[in-house]
Amino acid sequence: MSEEQVARVYAQALFDAAKDAGAVEPVRRELGEFVTALAGSASLRNVLADPQVETSAKSRVLAEITRGGQPLVANILQLMLERGRWAALPELYQAYDALAIVEEGVVEVEVVSAAELSPETEKKITARVQEATGRRVELARRVDPSIIGGLVLRIGDIIVDGSVKARIRQLRRKLATAEVRGDV
Repeated sequence: MSEEQVARVYAQALFDAAKDAGAVEPVRRELGEFVTALAGSASLRNVLADPQVETSAKSRVLAEITRGGQPLVANILQLMLERGRWAALPELYQAYDALAIVEEGVVEVEVVSAAELSPETEKKITARVQEATGRRVELARRVDPSIIGGLVLRIGDIIVDGSVKARIRQLRRKLATAEVRGDV
């Protein structure tokens, strides 16, 4: 099983437990804080990843760090440590975060445009996607001049490419495969 698959399995189990405990958001916040702290501390990463440091010592370090926090976060970290799945921690957080976003009824929409969008255009896009999905929308904006004009929307796994670049590509394909008729 790949690290990504392992992370999804652990994230789903953690999410289900957090949902049962009514702690989806606190678990999300604390797990995110831990992942951020781990990324920012080379010494902590080194201790937790060092095969020469006994697992019991690593476990005590984790217990100390997570004391007073969400028990579910402490438990998942201990479990990942014991099972040798520590490398999957960032992916676990991403998978958990995605589950929490869906639970909140929020849909993340990436909007790619050739130039900065006006606030009015952003509001229209948000309203249309919200109307289509029935969920609250969070826009992530990105400017990419190579699309020439129009928009590219990414909503989960769905991509709606309304860019001028895509239209040119489609026209090029049609022209390349068109039959020339002599009866015109």
